[in-house]
Formats: sequence, C-alpha cells, structure tokens
Amino acid sequence: MMHRLILMLSGLLMMFAIFGLVMWIGAEVGENDEAATGNMILCLIMTTLTLAALKTGLWMRSRMNKRMEEVITSLVAREGHIDAKSFATEMKISMDDARDVLDKRARKRNWKRAELEQYNARYFPL
Repeated sequence: MMHRLILMLSGLLMMFAIFGLVMWIGAEVGENDEAATGNMILCLIMTTLTLAALKTGLWMRSRMNKRMEEVITSLVAREGHIDAKSFATEMKISMDDARDVLDKRARKRNWKRAELEQYNARYFPL
C-alpha cells in the first residue's frame, strides 16, 4: 500500500509549491527581484515534484487495483469465495488492510460476508 504514502507525499509537496507561489507573489509586489527569482524557482521545483509524485502514486494505485482484481478472480474461481486471510497472504498485505479492501468491495458489489475466528472473514460474491 505504498501508493497511499506517495499520494500523501504529493499533497505535502503541493503545500510547499503553494507556499512558494505565495512568497513569489509577495516578492513581486514588494519589488524584491532576488527573492522573487528564488521563490519562483522553489515554486516550479515543488510543482514539478508534486506532479511527478502524483503521477507515480496514481500509477501504483492502478497497478495495485489490477493485482487485487486478479487475486479476487483467482480465489473465486478456485474456492468459490474470498477468504480475507488467503487474500492478505497472496497480496502480501496485512490482514487489517485486506479486510478494509474486501469490506469496501463487498459493500460496493453487494457480497455477503461471514465472520470467522481470529479476525478473519469470508466473502461470497453473488
């Protein structure tokens, strides 16, 4: 779930880009050319980094979603249901993340869910 961290990083970089833009405008209004040039460079660098991090994060999220769909399809074809523990093992993610992902998809797709022991759950696609 590294894509979540990268998307949060893009938000942080956007904050610095906006800060640079505000400082750039302030330096232009105050007629301080050296500060304006420095803040313009800061703004452009942070905007570029923001766009790069955003593109990378969205690409990683897309790839992760495709992989999740492949694992869900293979589990349903093989077992007829989706077990959260086996899903977490195949995806190499924590059980908590697996439950979050499967609960979200279960609500969206109207799957039935059966609670099992040890924080496990079984999902039945209709």
